Amino acid sequence: MTFLTIQGIGKRYGGMAALDGIDLAVPAGARMAIVGRSGSGKTTLLRIVAGFETADSGRVTLDGQVLAEGASAVPAHRRGIGYVPQDGALFPHLSVADNIAFGLERGLPGRDARVLDMMDMVELDRRMLGRRPHELSGGQQQRVALARALARQPRLMLLDEPFSALDTGLRETMRKAVADLLRAAGVTTILVTHDQNEALSFADHVAVLRQGRLAQAGTPQELYHRPCDRDTAAFLGDAIVLPAELGDGWAACGLGRVAADTGSRRGRAEIMLRPEQLRLAPASPADPAASPEAACHGRVTAVEFGGAVCKVAVSLLNGHAQDSQPALTVHSSSLDLPAINTHVRITVSGKAHVFAT
Repeated sequence: MTFLTIQGIGKRYGGMAALDGIDLAVPAGARMAIVGRSGSGKTTLLRIVAGFETADSGRVTLDGQVLAEGASAVPAHRRGIGYVPQDGALFPHLSVADNIAFGLERGLPGRDARVLDMMDMVELDRRMLGRRPHELSGGQQQRVALARALARQPRLMLLDEPFSALDTGLRETMRKAVADLLRAAGVTTILVTHDQNEALSFADHVAVLRQGRLAQAGTPQELYHRPCDRDTAAFLGDAIVLPAELGDGWAACGLGRVAADTGSRRGRAEIMLRPEQLRLAPASPADPAASPEAACHGRVTAVEFGGAVCKVAVSLLNGHAQDSQPALTVHSSSLDLPAINTHVRITVSGKAHVFAT
């Protein structure tokens, strides 16, 4: 069931369109990530949903209630929406307890108990209740900000790059903890981020914005494996894009004939493979299978060590010249990294994706 509906949202700043006809539907209880490069309009869209900005056109509906229609809008404090900004925006002069309780009316029955429940929910030690924000770590401050937003029992939670200021290890831990917490609470959530890995791991729905327009929306698996175009493919991770000739369930390309979801399409097209779909194995230059005519062999031109996952650049060997095509980037385990100038055999797992245009 659709819980949040965004229809034809447009927003201009002077002569520049920040958003142009955005349509999105967020199911109840879902976690949606809105991603895009800087200036794509993702934060503007979040602020319009929150009520901090007014759209020039379009409609926002939450659980059947129209929150905004053109310039007419319900004030932010009456929308029942929780909001966690990038820096947490805690009040430095208030204690943890007072920060969490800030949105609750004074004298509200059970107010103190609600604060304690929120501390437990975000897994903060109750002994921290009297501390000030500067006495907390970055991760603890974000938990307090989340507790403050949840204390009002919002219908919708908006997260504006809340993990970006944290170090890598803490960011991953916090992301998983927040996702688990919101899932358990059944709160519909929208996360805005420029980090594609964060979006793919946090959300069950992803929307990609590009220059104020919606490029594609769907599940993380759909967008990663079946992006609509090469720009979306490259934004969501490393991508190998090759020209190909399509046949019945296959594509002939620089890697030879590979399996592909061709449907009824035939002829010239562009296909995409993710680096993890390619496997490398040692091959001798004297091997007949590694002759210049064999398209699925190559030479390692660079190795980038990355710990668990490393990047290996491979130039394909073909019937004309060894380096006539751009090098391919392959993901490899650090346990069996090939050396530079090694000849390798390349095999492909799974199917190639065929771009629509």
